[in-house]
Amino acid sequence: MTTAREYTWKPAALGRPTVCKVSAKRMAYGDDWQVDFDDVTAAAFSSQVIGHSRFIRLDLWAAGKMRSLSYAASAKGWQADPDARVFLGLARDVLRRLADIRPDLEVTLGWRGGPRAAMFVVGLASLIGGVGIFIAALATGVSGERLIGAAVPMLFLVGLGAMVSYSYSPWRKPATANPGAVATMIDGMIAKLTDSAAPPHDG
Repeated sequence: MTTAREYTWKPAALGRPTVCKVSAKRMAYGDDWQVDFDDVTAAAFSSQVIGHSRFIRLDLWAAGKMRSLSYAASAKGWQADPDARVFLGLARDVLRRLADIRPDLEVTLGWRGGPRAAMFVVGLASLIGGVGIFIAALATGVSGERLIGAAVPMLFLVGLGAMVSYSYSPWRKPATANPGAVATMIDGMIAKLTDSAAPPHDG
């Protein structure tokens, strides 16, 4: 990449457009910050559905700070959103630059650091909340019929909490891959997008 490439997308449906420029050696996030790829010491890429929303993130750690790129949209129909293609193209190209400069860098697949800890807490809270509701219902003498009716949402809450807290537990080592492999994986995601999503443009 000899010239800078510009990417414009909305991080969220109601958000303002964001502009990033990526060159061979660095990335600039509007006028807010820039990262030299030589300085990147860690990275994480995640694409997950939480509730009714799709969240995609690329986090970079450089000079002791975490810099994040993100995209969020409805879990239904996000693949037809032009901003999805732009953002995925940005994430892929950043990882390709990292593959050129830091080919042995470990990229976490999923959240790491503070975001990972936050997800663990959310999962644990859901798990404890579901169990707590069940215990409270028994303690207050709720009828068997009403208890059975409430069992499904309580079990869902417990199951979701257990799955999330286990997936993001601090004692589990997250999966990792090198930047080039993650860029290839994102290429596969882009290939599955619908034709209505327009590609990024050169700047």
